[in-house]
Amino acid sequence: MATRHPGALREAVHWLETEIPSRNQLLASIDCPFSLLLNPHLADVEESSLLWLDRLGLTPTLKQRTRVRKAHLSTLVAGFYPTAGREELQLASDYVCWAFALDDLGDETAVGERPARLLELFEGFEQLLLGGIPGSAASALDRGLFDIVQRVSKFTNAAQVADFLEGNRSYFGGMLWEANNRAHAQVPDESAYLTFRPAAGAVPSFFALIEPLEQITLPPRARVLPEVQNLVRLTGSIICWINDLLSYEKERAHGDFHNLVMVYEHHRRLPPSIAAAQAIQHINAAIADFCTGAARLPRFGPAEGEQVQRYLDTLRAVMRVTLDWTYDSTRYHEASGRR
Repeated sequence: MATRHPGALREAVHWLETEIPSRNQLLASIDCPFSLLLNPHLADVEESSLLWLDRLGLTPTLKQRTRVRKAHLSTLVAGFYPTAGREELQLASDYVCWAFALDDLGDETAVGERPARLLELFEGFEQLLLGGIPGSAASALDRGLFDIVQRVSKFTNAAQVADFLEGNRSYFGGMLWEANNRAHAQVPDESAYLTFRPAAGAVPSFFALIEPLEQITLPPRARVLPEVQNLVRLTGSIICWINDLLSYEKERAHGDFHNLVMVYEHHRRLPPSIAAAQAIQHINAAIADFCTGAARLPRFGPAEGEQVQRYLDTLRAVMRVTLDWTYDSTRYHEASGRR
């Protein structure tokens, strides 16, 4: 896994204005003080997820199977749910593999530039979220989502199931927003981007699984506390911006402008290096805000406080694994040998 690289880059980021910063430089500039925690069931569930994808028909060719294997998608959720049981992590691993298959459809095929085609796909998904059963002509994505939804109910109560389903709706809505932007060759403004990026990154659905899969029970008063909600919001945004920063070269090469650095380039009229430096400042400031906010939370009783701390520790693990996995995964650096 990647390691943090302490050095002068954290104090001041200076690159040539015409230079695209290397991923090593970008990684070195992120101040993420949290420990990497990985679920011990990672290796087992990763192999099972690769078989699950193959059975569904989502990886029909050797090239696709090799690409998914090398990307180590399951590592991401092993950090999102570091203490989850074997079966719980398997669900998360299968779901992240399914989500990335959907993400690739939107980002790397013509479907992602055709909102009407995506809407048709999502209307079919909605029927599955409402309890429908895939028909004989159902796609691999349909069958995969159906399987995930059926299994989620085993680990969740009614409210948690509802949160997960609504999180998926937000995800699909975020993908439609991206598709509309692509169809009109429209780079979203900063406000819209910061608002919709977490939904397009499936943050709501994955965060909805933290409590049930980690067997955390947040006290009701903590769940509705604005300070706690702000920490959750910060975490969801930070992991998206980290992903943007470290996937910058790949997305630039693919012409995908749904990236914080490229939004800064376009709307602030900045060269790539300066846009990247400002994105780094934004990310580091948000991580510092998280640390400050977590330290200033109201006191809870021993039992409640333990649950709150476990939840906060999970959020910290989410940020750290996103940094390490995005840097290491061939999903984001295979197209360019430059690290």
